[in-house]
This record gives sequence, structure tokens and C-alpha cells, in this order.
Amino acid sequence: MNLARQTVLVTGGSSGIGLALARALRERGSRVLVCGRDEAKLVEAAGLVPGLETVRCVLGEEGDVDALVEVVRTRLGGLSLLVNNAAVQLNYTFPNTDSEVAVTNIKQEVDINLSAPIRLTAQLLPLLAEQPESAVVNLTSGLALAPKKSAAVYCASKAGLRTFTKALRYQLEEAKLNVRAVEVMLPLVDTPMTQGRGNPRLKLSPERVAREVLAGLAADRIEIRVGGAKAFGWLYRLAPGLAERLLRNT
Repeated sequence: MNLARQTVLVTGGSSGIGLALARALRERGSRVLVCGRDEAKLVEAAGLVPGLETVRCVLGEEGDVDALVEVVRTRLGGLSLLVNNAAVQLNYTFPNTDSEVAVTNIKQEVDINLSAPIRLTAQLLPLLAEQPESAVVNLTSGLALAPKKSAAVYCASKAGLRTFTKALRYQLEEAKLNVRAVEVMLPLVDTPMTQGRGNPRLKLSPERVAREVLAGLAADRIEIRVGGAKAFGWLYRLAPGLAERLLRNT
């Protein structure tokens, strides 16, 4: 995929991995629109990346998702790369959480991590299909393979997104559309979402993630495993029990 001539939407693009991807794509000459829920962070992001376009959107709200689709249609006039990056991770255990709080948490994580990427894919696929080459890029995690006990819903949502990406790929191939479904599997990355979690020495920078993702897209790879996610994927295939024990208490 030639990354110099694309029209791109990156969700959750006001910081972290999303902003790093947006900056790298802008540096390659693509037109990039990012969405986020915090207007102040979007303004800051636009100041950091020349030419970056922004729109406020709460992906957990159906009306906001519909409005985002309309912005893509009217402002961008087309789309060749949809990057479903936005995610939220709420660490809690069901036995120790009030049921009403749990239900609220479940809705937020499932809506943002799984429902929104699927809805955006469905609503933006006609635009993507108009391009000579295009892609839906879904960011998952090694936790989609082996979950950790403190983030059951987050892990389930990433596993669901992984499965959706693979099934979507089958459908796109059968329909003979020039749209690829790409899964990016991530290790632990140093982002606002992971502050205070995990070993800081093991965290990748968002900039390294962006470099590896764009290199994979340029090489037309449909599965891109970043950093330690490569080795973990092999470990899971060879010794799934060991892999699960390694992540269970992270």
C-alpha cells in the first residue's frame, strides 16, 4: 500500500499510538483525520502535527459514530484507510464490583473497543470500496490470545475484534473488493491507558509501534505483530498453557 496518497481516519488519535500513527502518515503525505473525546487534546494534537484534521467524537455514543461517518463523507469526500485504534481498559474483578458499576463498565468497553470499530467498518465500507486500494486496520493485543484476570471485558473485546477482522477478511476476499482487513497485534505500549500498569522497561514507544505498523502496511501484510507480540504469538502456538500463565497476572 502506498502510504503517500491515502485519505485516513484514525480513531483515538489525539494521543498515544493514534497520534503517532497520524503523525507518521502525515509525514508520508497522506490526509489524516483523527477523532477523540477530549477537545483540548485534539487542539493540542493539531498543533503538534501540521495539517492534521480533527473532530470530537465519543465512540461509545451511537449518534457520535453516525456524525463521524458523515464528517468523513462530507469533509474528506472519501476514505482509503480506516484505523480502529481507540480503546479503553477498565481493570476490575466481577466478584468485587457492584453489579450496576460492572454493567456500566461493560457497556463502555464493549461499545468503544468492539461495537464502534464494527459499525464504522460497516458504514464506511462503501467509501473504502470506491478506492483502487484501501484497508481496515484493527488494533488488537496479545491479550486477545491469552487474557489477564484483571481486565476480562477488555480482553474479550480484543479477542472479538481479532475474530471479526479475520471473518471480514474472508468476506472481502469472496466479494473481490480492493479492501484489506488488517489486524495489528500489540504488546504493552507506553500510552496514557497503560500508565501505572505493567513493567515500564517492557513498554514500546508509540513511535516504534507506528513505524512497524506502517512498514507492515507498505508490505501489504494482513497480520502485523509488533515488538514482543511476534514472539508471544509463537509461544502461544507452541505452549499455550505457558503463554496464559505469563499474562494471567500482568
